[in-house]
Amino acid sequence: MSELIFSRARRRLIRARAMAAPDDSQWLLDRMAEELVDRLSFLTIDIRQALVFGHGAAQLRPHLSNSAAILRCDLAHGPGVDLVAEEDRLPIADGSQDLILACGTLDNIDDLPGALILMRRALRPGGLFLGAIMGAGSLGQLRSQLQSAEAAVTGQMALRFHPQVDVRSAGDLLFRAGFSTPVADQEDITVNYSSWPRLRSDIRATGLSNALTTCQPLPRTVAHRLLAAARTDTWQEQFSPIYLTGWAPSAGEQRPAGPVKSIF
Repeated sequence: MSELIFSRARRRLIRARAMAAPDDSQWLLDRMAEELVDRLSFLTIDIRQALVFGHGAAQLRPHLSNSAAILRCDLAHGPGVDLVAEEDRLPIADGSQDLILACGTLDNIDDLPGALILMRRALRPGGLFLGAIMGAGSLGQLRSQLQSAEAAVTGQMALRFHPQVDVRSAGDLLFRAGFSTPVADQEDITVNYSSWPRLRSDIRATGLSNALTTCQPLPRTVAHRLLAAARTDTWQEQFSPIYLTGWAPSAGEQRPAGPVKSIF
C-alpha cells in the first residue's frame, strides 16, 4: 500500500475549523456552491433525495421542491450535519440519490478517483453529480512568496502545498469514474488583499489549509520575512476552482467517448 499524501485527522480538523469560521469569510465556498446549483436552472431532473457533501446545502435548498430531502454529510460534526463520513468511505446505499453535490472537501483526498466512483454508485441511473475542487493556479502568489522566503532563510523549501488538479485531469477523473457526459470547467477569481491575516482567514474558512501528512511547522524567521513582504507588497491572490458535472449512466447507456472540457 502506498504512503498516504493527506492526513485523515488533519482533514477533519481543517473542515471543522472551516465550518466554524465566520460567514463573511466563507464567501469563496458560497460562490462555488452557487455556481454549482445555478446549473440546475438549465437542467430537467426530478430531485427527491439529494446528498450534499461539505458546503452547499443552503445554496441548494431554494432550487429543490419542498418535498425533496437533503442529507448533509461532512468530515466533522457541525451545525446541520446529518452524517459524518469520508468521501472514499461513503456509507450511502447504491442508487439511493438523485443528486450529489460535493463542495469544499475534494481538494485534499488521497483516493479522489475512488471517491468519485462511490458517489457515482450512490446515484440512481440518470442521477447528477456536481462537484467543486480548487484547481491548478490557485494561491500562486502565496506559493511564490513562501517558497522564496523559506529558500532565502533556510536554503530549502519544505512541501507545504497540496498537489493541484488541472481542468483536463479533472475531466479525465470523471470519465475514469464512469460518469456519463463528464464536463469540467474552470473559473479564475482574482482578489486584492489588504493584509496577510485576511488572506489566511479566507484560506482557513475555505478549508485550504495544509492537510499533508508531512506537515512541518513554518520557521519563525520565515514567517517574519513573509509578513514583511505582505506589508510592503500588494497582495493579489488567485483562486481557480474547477467545477465538475457528470451523470450516472442510465440502464443500457454506452460509455462516453471521453470528457468534455469547458473553460468560461
